[in-house]
Amino acid sequence: MDGSLTSAPGVSRPAPSRVEGYLERAEPGLVAGWAWMPDEPEAVVAVDVLVGGKPVARLAADRFRADLQRAGRGTGRYGFQFTGLSVFLDAGREAVAVRVAEGGADLAGSPRLIEAPGAALDAAATRFLESAVAAAARAATAPADLDAPLALLMRLLAELAAARARLREADETALDQLATLGAEGGPVAALAAGIRARFAPIPGLAPAAAEPRVSVIIPAHGRFELTYACIAAIAAAGADAPFEIVLVDDGSADETLLADFVFGGAVRVVRTRRNAGFLRAANAGAAAARGDTLLFLNNDTEPQPGWLDELLGTLDRDPGIGIAGAALVYPDGALQECGGLVGRFAEATNRGRGADPDDPRFRFLRDADYVSGAALIIRRDLFARLGGFDEEFAPGYYEDTDLCFRVRHEAGLRVVVQPQSRVIHHEGGTAGRDTDTGMKRHQLLNQRRFHRRWRHVLEAHRPAGEDVHLEAERHIRHRALFVDECTPTPHRDAGSNAAFEHMRLLQSLGHQVGFVAASDPRPRPGYTAALERLGIECHTSPHVASVEDAFRRQQIPPDVVYLHRGSVAARYLPLARYHFPDATVIYSVADLHFLRLSREADLAGDDALRAEAARSEAMELAAAAAADRVIVHSPAEASILAERAPAARVHVLPWTVRTAPVTTPLAERHGVGFLGGYAHRPNVDAALHLVRDVMPEARRRLPDLPCLLLGADLPREFAALAGIEPVGFVPDLARTLGRLRCTVAPLRYGAGIKGKVLTSLAHGVPCVMTPIAAEGLALPDRLRWLVAEAPAALADRIAALHRDDALAADVAAQGLAWIEAGFGEAAMRRGMAAILAPSPA
Repeated sequence: MDGSLTSAPGVSRPAPSRVEGYLERAEPGLVAGWAWMPDEPEAVVAVDVLVGGKPVARLAADRFRADLQRAGRGTGRYGFQFTGLSVFLDAGREAVAVRVAEGGADLAGSPRLIEAPGAALDAAATRFLESAVAAAARAATAPADLDAPLALLMRLLAELAAARARLREADETALDQLATLGAEGGPVAALAAGIRARFAPIPGLAPAAAEPRVSVIIPAHGRFELTYACIAAIAAAGADAPFEIVLVDDGSADETLLADFVFGGAVRVVRTRRNAGFLRAANAGAAAARGDTLLFLNNDTEPQPGWLDELLGTLDRDPGIGIAGAALVYPDGALQECGGLVGRFAEATNRGRGADPDDPRFRFLRDADYVSGAALIIRRDLFARLGGFDEEFAPGYYEDTDLCFRVRHEAGLRVVVQPQSRVIHHEGGTAGRDTDTGMKRHQLLNQRRFHRRWRHVLEAHRPAGEDVHLEAERHIRHRALFVDECTPTPHRDAGSNAAFEHMRLLQSLGHQVGFVAASDPRPRPGYTAALERLGIECHTSPHVASVEDAFRRQQIPPDVVYLHRGSVAARYLPLARYHFPDATVIYSVADLHFLRLSREADLAGDDALRAEAARSEAMELAAAAAADRVIVHSPAEASILAERAPAARVHVLPWTVRTAPVTTPLAERHGVGFLGGYAHRPNVDAALHLVRDVMPEARRRLPDLPCLLLGADLPREFAALAGIEPVGFVPDLARTLGRLRCTVAPLRYGAGIKGKVLTSLAHGVPCVMTPIAAEGLALPDRLRWLVAEAPAALADRIAALHRDDALAADVAAQGLAWIEAGFGEAAMRRGMAAILAPSPA
């Protein structure tokens, strides 16, 4: 409803504790927000609008808001809006509040200070200011007596100069605006010159995003040199996500008062009337924020590249995460904190203090009792729903710990530390370190408050310092140790994709997953971090030397040891039995290597390959018989093992394949492509077969048909092949596939299901394939049409897909539906759960 309500028939007047809501906008022309009762979603909440503490309108929160409905708030009919506020604004600045009617509490985000339109400094106001300043000067008996009025005047000066800057030419800097105030060469101009000398413009400090996803909130009380260094570090770090910086000047009396001039429009400055402390300043920043995600940051920090995107990505990837914090490091590079633990008596412990931040134990996402408010991200609606930082802990300390406990124990969401986000923290740079005096004394006072509130939870915690490793693992119920030859590169080969997705399946079933690479335990740039940011602990050198070393270092034995590929299973299955006799040992075949070798030997007539295939077969069958579970990706492989290793306990489980249909219209797509990693010999043979045998047939039907070779490790000599485009590895496969009508998988030998086929179909691009490429896929009738053996038959299908739009669209839709039904995450999770289930006695 738009306007005031003197009476509102049918509007309920609920108890304040039952209402949730938020004041989203408070401007001279508009007040808007929402309010509802989760327990009574059909009821309509009445709210009062107050100006300067006096009610001016009553509104019914009954406007439909689609965003509220999408967010899961009942019917979504809980919005309110009022456009008649300006007539009630008498003073130049007024406090506007919205609260639940009949004596209810203020909504979150309320009150707000707004400027009255057309406010002016008239003669009466001028005389009052002059007399107040003169009275303060006469009454002063010591220099300190003038600190408060000077701070007030500096704040007023900052506001007036910032407003003046907005009215002048945009190409003039804020410091230029300040310098033009007062007489030339006078004290104000000198002040501007002094600030320019100490705090130069920050390179790369861009204006705040018009529609920020993230609001970086920096409370600051003095120590402007720290704030300046912090914002310079944010600018240097950059971010892909649109963000704004909200600097909360919490009653400063130094250069912070002139932050508007130093940072210009790149930083929004919010000012408190007096020093209220970190907690209230943080809440004030949250109320002023425009982003849907809040990132609280101490001003004595220096964020490192990637910090913001890593924290935001952590929330985006997992809706079950409510708060994420960065790893904090000292300026000398030592780890300060990688998540925190809280002991039985509310003693807070920084996990990893003084350690190497590159130690594998401190590099992966994991749950924490709390993360420091020095660098903490939370969704704005969750922060508002919980009431922000609880003012019982004002002015500060334990407010972040309390918020983390409320997120976990009241909202039912996870609190995690994301070490891929790193922030240098000058510990004590703002509040000092002495807990007997000043701000730090509240640390001990609030510890007792926190203990009283959360004693019922803390009873299950160990006292601080008692077996820190076990306490850090308190949240973990199941453990799995995953071994593969190399760190998975899921965008480069199907075996890696299977390994990566199976680790994620284990995580989704409640396992803390560790990973170790048998052949090369060194961190692999990009790919090791991809595992760690998902919460997989990677045991890498120089901290862990080998698989054997990783086995020895397991302080708590894993429930599952997962050995991926036959070569790994043959070497480490006996060792896994020795170290972890109670663990379930899983051998994941990836593909039957001996089958692929024997087919290649038959094709090439190579006796040496036949001998190698025989040795590989003996090794793989022995591993299958010795493992507790064997995973294959296709029924065809299961059938072979049932015949040759009848004692093996075989389960068929592919890997999760996520559909991502290309968006390019069919009429704009033309050409074929081959997908594959060329370090794999069957792919090299197939690519050559495509170029030499299939494409000449296809071009007899479709002259000038483009042919792209896609995938990692493309041999240089392929660039000399006539009639092809040697693209190689592409990070954005969907964009390249969007150019093509179909892909071709003309494999002549191999084993297992083929990732190239699944990837193509998952993108909505038909894949013309040989029987070897289709092996084990159990394709439905419509997709079996894509299978052919001879080059001419493959070319016929390529031509048909290019000439018949209805056929191409139908086959693409059938492929997407088949992938979703057979390779979706839910189906794969059910399959993995069945594999992990205890064997019948």
